[in-house]
This record gives sequence, structure tokens and C-alpha cells, in this order.
Amino acid sequence: MYPTIKQLEAFLSTARLGSFSSASESLHTTQSAVSKRVSELEAALSVVLFERSQKRPALTAKGRALMPLAEQVVELLARIDEEVLDPDPFAGRVRIGVTEISALTWLRGFIERARELYPRLTIDPEVNSSRTLLEQFDDNTLDIAVVPEGDRWPVSYCSLAVGKLRTAWVASPSLIGRKRVLAPRELAGYPLLLQAASSVTSRVHETWLREHRVSARLATRTNSLPVLGQLTIAGLGLSVLPTEFFEEEISKGLLVVLDTGKTLPQLDYHALYRRERHEPMSRLTALIKSACDFHRRSD
Repeated sequence: MYPTIKQLEAFLSTARLGSFSSASESLHTTQSAVSKRVSELEAALSVVLFERSQKRPALTAKGRALMPLAEQVVELLARIDEEVLDPDPFAGRVRIGVTEISALTWLRGFIERARELYPRLTIDPEVNSSRTLLEQFDDNTLDIAVVPEGDRWPVSYCSLAVGKLRTAWVASPSLIGRKRVLAPRELAGYPLLLQAASSVTSRVHETWLREHRVSARLATRTNSLPVLGQLTIAGLGLSVLPTEFFEEEISKGLLVVLDTGKTLPQLDYHALYRRERHEPMSRLTALIKSACDFHRRSD
């Protein structure tokens, strides 16, 4: 027989307040009910928790040992009631997966706004490659995944287009000199810097390269967008970068946008959630859409 929550609460109140009568007032019940619950708890555990020979009940050694454990149990049960049983759909935790570009731009503003609107909601962000995020979403370890549009998604997934990522071939003036126009085939004459192959973004750009008969086999790869930008500024190769994120470097002339005559595909970002969780996910994804902006934050 296991202790009940009412028995543990009666025990804790009696231990903290020093008498069964004070505990009964605290728990809004009778003194006999509190005494009965404590006796039932002692019987369930086969121990004596209070010395009753004195004027006021005093904890035994077993009672003192039980105190921190009982406090933990009562606290955990209160959290279950608050986070799991609470009917408020905007209470508890929501796990949101984003790629690096989102984490570096709009994610912070979204979390701040969500806290203002839904103070009982906790956002748990996960930053990873789009492929990994989709795997986590499929495994139900994410509630929302914000990823670039790629393969078709199951009909059980709802998706909302939240933003468009504009990219272009860029280079350092130290690498290309005065040249600003390059035919796609001329890209093969330069080192290429690309994102890691696990990225949907990388797959889209590699498809574009194959269509123009340029091999990406020897490309230098990194899973960090800021690192990719720094390598490009250093003149180590040509790369495809989001122009809004690197707007400052482009305006200062540290990077130049190349004209290949063939526009790169722009990447539509979608927020995915499961159809059976329309509320509150539809409102949260709408909030993501209002926050989604791929310019780098200045603060």
C-alpha cells in the first residue's frame, strides 16, 4: 500500500505547524481527519513518524527522514496538476525546433513576445539542422518545427509559411577583384564554401549547381553560418549566403553579391505542427510568422 497525497500533506502540515489542530486549520479539515491520515501513513510505511507522549507531536528519526522526500512528492504532484492536467492550452511547455539562421535572428523576439502573451507557457527551443529537426518532429520530440520547405510532409502535419530566406552567391573582393558577373559554369574555377550536407538549404543549392554542371564534391563545408561568412570574407572561396543576414557586410564592401544570370531558388520557411494539436499551435505558428525576419539583430 502506497502513501496518498492527503496523507503526505497531513504529515507535512503537522510537522511544520507542530500540532494536529493547526494542521487541520491549514488543510481546512478536522483534527480527527488529520490524525487519521497520519496514522494511516504510519501503517502504510510500518514506521512511527511522531512521538505522541509529549504535549505536542515531535518527529521521530523516521519522520525527519521522510520530510524531504514527502516535500518532493507533493511538489511533483503539484507540478503534474499544473503542467499536465491544467486545461489552459497556453500553460506548460512547448518544444520548438529551429535552424541556426532562425536562432540568430527572429527566435529571441518570438520568445519575448510569447512570454508577454502567454506567461504560463514555457518555450523550449532546439537548434539543429533542418534534417535532424524533421526527424525529431517525426519522433514526436518537437511540438513545432520551423524548417525550409523540402520534401512533402504527411497529411497529418499542418504547415504555415512563415518567411522567405533570400540567398545569393557572394565573395570577397580579395578573391574576385573587380569581377562581379560570373556565369554558373565559371563557379567551378573557384573554391566553393557550402553548408553541411544535412541542411535542406545545402541540398537546394547543390541541386542548382548540378543543373548547371558544377560539382560540389570538393566544397569546404561547415554547419555554422557565421563561420561560413567569415571564411568567405577571408577570401577562401565563393559561397551562398542569406543576403538579409549579411546585409552589413555587403554594404561595407566586405562581401559582394555576384550576378550569375541564373537566380538561386529562394527558401520558403514553414512552421510544422500536428493537426490534432491545432490549439494552441496554430496561434503560436501565427506568432512565429509575425516575428520571422532574417535580418541579424543589432542588440
